[in-house]
Amino acid sequence: MAMFSDSPPPLLPILDAVGLWNESELKKIEAARDSLRRRFPQFQWRICTVGLPPDTQLPLFGFWLLNACPLHEKETPDERAWTVLLLIDVASGKAAVIPGYAAESCLTDEDWQKSLASMKTRWESGNTAEAVIEFFKSSRSHLDESWKRNGSRRANK
Repeated sequence: MAMFSDSPPPLLPILDAVGLWNESELKKIEAARDSLRRRFPQFQWRICTVGLPPDTQLPLFGFWLLNACPLHEKETPDERAWTVLLLIDVASGKAAVIPGYAAESCLTDEDWQKSLASMKTRWESGNTAEAVIEFFKSSRSHLDESWKRNGSRRANK
């Protein structure tokens, strides 16, 4: 808390703090997120764009954000535990995935890193909304694979 002393706003589904996307791009991102949410309804997908000082550790900032942001009016603590935050630092061009406590066991860090890596080409070409959509597609693929590997064991516990 001492590192990031500001009071953050509620963590909305899309918190585009730097104004990266226009209305059309936001609708495309929302549609991709909603499609993934229909497949995996337990997950609460959040996207946040920021412009941070160069020495900021993005995963640490994201962990703070996920835990320090107040719940928004319709959000429950259980939903927050299932939140997956895609945090994008536009200033550095870096991104991090911060899964909530309930969501973190569903994919490995390596799988989340692969989903982040899927964004690179589109991001670097300036198609930032398409990069986020690619993140959702990759995440879905990894979650489907995880369910195939582990789902039946989870269901039988």
